[in-house]
Amino acid sequence: MSNAFEIKILYKSILFRIFIFMFLLFFLYFLFIFFSFNPKGDPFNDRYSRSMLDRNDEILSILLNRDEQWHIKNSVEFSKKLKIATLVFEDKEFYSHIGIDFTAIIRSIYINAMYNKRVGGSTITMQTIKLLTNNKRTYINKINEMILSLRLEFLYSKDEILEMYFNNAPYGGNIVGVSAASLMYFNKSTKDLTWSESALLAVLPNSPGLINVQKNNHLLLQKRNKLLDELYKRGYIDSDNLKLAKQEKLPIIKRDKNLAAHLLFRFDNNPIIKTTIDKNIQILLEDRLRLYHKKLLNLGIQNVAGIIVDTKSREVLAYGGSQDFFDIDGFGQIDGIIARRSPGSVLKPLLYALAIDSGIIAPQSKLVDAPTFFGNFKPRNASKKYFGLISAKDSLVKSLNIPFVWLLQEYGYDKFFFNLKDILGFNDSNFERYGLSLILGTKEMSIEDVAKLYVGFGNYGEFGDIYYTRDVERVNNTKRLFSEGSAYLMLDALKDVERVGIDNYFINKKIFYWKSGTSYGRKDAWAAGTSPKYTIVVWAGNFNGDSNANLFGVNTAGALLFDIVNDLGDLGGEFLKSSDLKEILLDMPTGYRYDINYKDIKPMKALYPKSANSLKTSPFLKNVFINDNMKEVNSLDTDFIHSREITKLNLPLSLLEYYKEQNISIKTQGKSLQILYPKEHLSIIRTKDFSSKNELIARIANVNNNNVFWYLDKKYIGVSNNNTMILNLGIGHHTLTVIDSNGDSHSVNFNILK
Repeated sequence: MSNAFEIKILYKSILFRIFIFMFLLFFLYFLFIFFSFNPKGDPFNDRYSRSMLDRNDEILSILLNRDEQWHIKNSVEFSKKLKIATLVFEDKEFYSHIGIDFTAIIRSIYINAMYNKRVGGSTITMQTIKLLTNNKRTYINKINEMILSLRLEFLYSKDEILEMYFNNAPYGGNIVGVSAASLMYFNKSTKDLTWSESALLAVLPNSPGLINVQKNNHLLLQKRNKLLDELYKRGYIDSDNLKLAKQEKLPIIKRDKNLAAHLLFRFDNNPIIKTTIDKNIQILLEDRLRLYHKKLLNLGIQNVAGIIVDTKSREVLAYGGSQDFFDIDGFGQIDGIIARRSPGSVLKPLLYALAIDSGIIAPQSKLVDAPTFFGNFKPRNASKKYFGLISAKDSLVKSLNIPFVWLLQEYGYDKFFFNLKDILGFNDSNFERYGLSLILGTKEMSIEDVAKLYVGFGNYGEFGDIYYTRDVERVNNTKRLFSEGSAYLMLDALKDVERVGIDNYFINKKIFYWKSGTSYGRKDAWAAGTSPKYTIVVWAGNFNGDSNANLFGVNTAGALLFDIVNDLGDLGGEFLKSSDLKEILLDMPTGYRYDINYKDIKPMKALYPKSANSLKTSPFLKNVFINDNMKEVNSLDTDFIHSREITKLNLPLSLLEYYKEQNISIKTQGKSLQILYPKEHLSIIRTKDFSSKNELIARIANVNNNNVFWYLDKKYIGVSNNNTMILNLGIGHHTLTVIDSNGDSHSVNFNILK
């Protein structure tokens, strides 16, 4: 008896020890599983598709993730209807349990055992863990899910767990996450879902294979309507809403193509990119680029691109890298916004404002527009027409090249280059590489660069970055490159630039401040402009660099620009007149600062920046003394005592030569002969012609058509009254001298290099 009792005690002791051992083993296992799960942030973060949102959190573009799924991380507040429908269907006690609903588990075990019917007892927390681990359905995995659910509840709030579930639940096919489902099925944000749509999305993760336009629609409809009935019983919806919700049809899977697709690839691998883009304006721009591209194809022009920026905030509202990102044959995936091309004349407004601030010109100041040599550089106007003397403002409005090369020479191409560098931040420092041709577009720039310039124009001379995303730090790093007064005077000129066709009739009604540009060789057509509300830059050409005779800034790019301008509607009106302006007196004939010493020259009033340098006096007016015969004299002449002082127009001989060729009569006194080319101290690299001779065509101004005697290196080479002479030259130093029949002469020294 005692032995049996002792054996029984021993047996119980062994069982107890085994139980304790198993309990400790399970406890250690529990601790191991519990604490081995220690994620940071969102544990699903590497699974999401990259998605890009507009300024109102509307989806612009999404990419398939590594599993070929549309898997979008939600970025807006979930609809209350969606939360209620999902919790009623999936986990009514979600906000009260600890991650495990033991009552539901016991109930599911009972039903499975008694009725051989598979019923789940998983909470939303447990389903979230299952979505994260993606393990097979086994008892050990179920235990692990329960342990990890406790850990998840310990690490995250209920709302954070619910958000994880919504972001990662399956919704049919390759659609994962409620945000992707809402977009694909209903083309709307999760915050705008109806009761019917919310009920549908609540039941789908339970049986995601049910959504199919070909089959099983009746099963899905039954599940949705059953949940709607439950919502009605619980008082969430009334009978009218129930009836309307049940009448809604099931969706058909559809998705619009990506918007601003080029922009998506400019950012890193963040799952959500919150941009400053306005979806409606983006659609407007893409539609306009696509339609206009079809017109250009008939002209052999393959590509267009454009950008729209909010002038005040500097935020990019629309980004069109090409005519269509999906136009593979037309190189549509090239991002034309960052591609660098020759900008043509779009830099002229910048030089205009800088020159005003430097005291070189006022808008009324006359500039020379005639065929001119600047060393070896002989620019010409795009129209091949010249205006002689023309105001700086009209030179900008008409986009004349010669006056702006004169202006750049006066201002300094090195200073202008480094002002550009201040604005755009490029690495290049070799200003000599471009020289005076810089103002005609020899330094390549991108649409983004030009947009920064024109946004600066629209902010009265304050330049800074433009912004693509909302989460970037906005430091006040703007730079003022010229005064508000000169900015206003420049904008006032851009307002008068002529437009194409019928748009020109609305130049005073739909005000937009713009400039066109055409690159050398007709490879690029530009149009850029600004208003108080929008800054727009467009480009047309061929990404492969082919030239096209139909490419012209005003006609090609300008027409596209004003199509967009007309689509946008209100542009914000006119720029307000700057307080940084004062009235000054200019001489009436040439438009420079009036000098009280001028004789018989009338002044006129004009606006000029208060903070600008003092405007220089006219380079075309000169005080001289004349005798009774109207001949210019000096103090060495015997009749100087009887002379009188006058102010005369003293035009450069290159301009007078042009007037002579145009049969325009200009009375001149004094010097009438000048060598225009080659210039003094010029170095020329000459190549041999087909006859193996080094020839150079020299050009002179011979205003009075006198006979001219030509001397090369002090040797007589001929006489003529023409303005050109062919010179046969060897390598080395040369001196060219011309003397006319009145004894007027001019000499230059130059070099011929190998």
